[in-house]
Amino acid sequence: MKEIKIGKISISENGPTVIIAEAACEHRGNMDSAKRLIRSAKDSGADIVKFQLHLPEFEMVPGAVKFWAGSMDDVLREVNFEKYEQHKELKEYCEKIGIQYLCTPFCSKAADVLEKVGVDGFKIGSGELTNLSMMRHLARKKRPIIISTGMSTIEEIAETVKVLKEEKAEFAILHCVSEYPAKYEHLNLGMIRILKEKFGVITGFSDHTNEIYSAISAVALGAKIIEKHFTIRDFHGPDDLVSLAPEQFKQMVDGIRKIEVSLGTERKVSKEEQVVRDWAFHSVVAFCDIKQGEEFTLENLIPKRPGSGIEAKYLDQIYSAKLLGRKAKRDLAKDTILQWEDVI
Repeated sequence: MKEIKIGKISISENGPTVIIAEAACEHRGNMDSAKRLIRSAKDSGADIVKFQLHLPEFEMVPGAVKFWAGSMDDVLREVNFEKYEQHKELKEYCEKIGIQYLCTPFCSKAADVLEKVGVDGFKIGSGELTNLSMMRHLARKKRPIIISTGMSTIEEIAETVKVLKEEKAEFAILHCVSEYPAKYEHLNLGMIRILKEKFGVITGFSDHTNEIYSAISAVALGAKIIEKHFTIRDFHGPDDLVSLAPEQFKQMVDGIRKIEVSLGTERKVSKEEQVVRDWAFHSVVAFCDIKQGEEFTLENLIPKRPGSGIEAKYLDQIYSAKLLGRKAKRDLAKDTILQWEDVI
């Protein structure tokens, strides 16, 4: 899988999972609140904080879209940052405190505004996946693209991938279920691997549950990007129902980082495991007193812990010819742990 870079953030198969805090419009149009979200996202362990840019005039038919928080038009009038200057300020503040800024444009015009802002990449919501002309427009801006795939069929995803590959775009795909909150029985996290294998690109998971478990599980299944809605409860933002508060987000990040280091593929005995192995494995032990010159048999030997002597496997028929029938070099008391120097 080809590595992609968004600003200073590298996303690759061999690198750490990149975690996106989706701040969306939880700031409710207040710049101080937006900056508080940025600081909190960084403190909570996010690599990227993401906002949204809606331009309703170019995005939707007035009054036609109903949202769980109310009419989309009404919600956006209350919570949206739609000016170039606002997103420029957000980006510069992210740079100042050391977290990557990202934003979702919901129409081609919004993408043009973000290009002017100087964004390092684009995050595309599931609703824009099948807007192929917009996808092509974005691809021609020659910035990395992360695309969510909620509500779509595998054939629709393939169409979008074809457009992006035609334009030689650098992109990653996020498995997503566009329910708010998403039901666990609908998550189908196995799609993370399927998307990776089918399209040969970095894949991740945009998680719309209101808990941390599915995001952590997704990392175990190969997700290299996790996007999770993020809020501060006092703001009572439009996505509060599916967002994690800072403490929850920290727990998720901690879980992801622990799972990441557990995903090795080597089968080796660690130093810590060796300590347990030394007492937990079994040795060949004298089942009774054995005289010097007496032959070793299954009647006078037994496997017992600890594992500090001749390995117990030498009592099995695979290896027993190397021990059974040979003789004791010295007198061996009952429960003596045999060493090879005791055998002649």
